[in-house]
Amino acid sequence: MGMSVSSGSGDRSPLKAGAVRSEINITPLVDVVLVLLIIFMVVTPMLQKGQSVKLPLTENPDKKPDEKSQIMVVIAFDSSVTKNNPIWIEKEKMFLRDFDPKIKEAFDRNPAGTVVVKADARLTFGEVKDVVFKIRNAGFRNVGLITEKKSS
Repeated sequence: MGMSVSSGSGDRSPLKAGAVRSEINITPLVDVVLVLLIIFMVVTPMLQKGQSVKLPLTENPDKKPDEKSQIMVVIAFDSSVTKNNPIWIEKEKMFLRDFDPKIKEAFDRNPAGTVVVKADARLTFGEVKDVVFKIRNAGFRNVGLITEKKSS
């Protein structure tokens, strides 16, 4: 369905067959913009950094800006193993026994860096504490935990 709009010259006569209309049709523009909006709404949640884990909930989590020197450590929950949950430093997967040399290597590359720990909410406090202690023992002084805001 279309809509006829006058050219503004006061001439209300219908166009002859084959005549070119000089107005801009914004319907295709609106269609393209809506499609782009939907694409961005779908893709944006997938851009989260690191592995996907169920984050612990807090009342008022602090906002910490992403930094270039930030190192993401992800501790995932694996119900099939006990005390040996998978850990990622950025995109490299390992287990707790292999974590010490890798985090020391990361410290040697970037001693002024900040480490952000993204731990699954189903992990025990002790499992997260062990990883944080290893990060601190490697030399990092700025260690943070990522949480999610509780929905009201």
